[in-house]
Amino acid sequence: MKGHQASTAWISQRVEDIIKEDPTLSAKKLQKRLEKHYDIELFYFKVWSGKKSTMDAIHGTWEESFTMLWRFKAALEETCPGSIVEIDCKKIKGQMHFPRMFVCIKACVDGFLYGCRPYLGVDSTHLTGKYNGQLAAATVIDRHNWMYPVAYGIFGRGNWIGTIKRSKV
Repeated sequence: MKGHQASTAWISQRVEDIIKEDPTLSAKKLQKRLEKHYDIELFYFKVWSGKKSTMDAIHGTWEESFTMLWRFKAALEETCPGSIVEIDCKKIKGQMHFPRMFVCIKACVDGFLYGCRPYLGVDSTHLTGKYNGQLAAATVIDRHNWMYPVAYGIFGRGNWIGTIKRSKV
């Protein structure tokens, strides 16, 4: 039986528990699972949209995450005075774009100065997904030969890694 009447909302309701259990499940596998369970044929795009809708309901949207950066900055600066959180935003055509940010927690700097070897290592990794960019981290080795974080930054490489639709900056 064709699932023409299966809406994105219907799919979203049916997959919520499945997504909570395994958020990495691909839309293709989810489609097969739903088709087997409900004995219908579903369009891939509807299943993909239903999964995205469920993920947004559970975790929030990408844009909502970006708007929470300033709450994170305020909370960190309040609870750990002396910490540095720099968020760079640019307004382009009425939308706020987020190209980079830097975070350095005061307690981590103090730990580096008073209990770690005097060598700082910096490395980065590429971010994949909806927005591209890099995550860079500065780490040191402590007296127990463990890695100790000092600071990190998120930045794009020539392109913006995110867009904030609601401009509350």
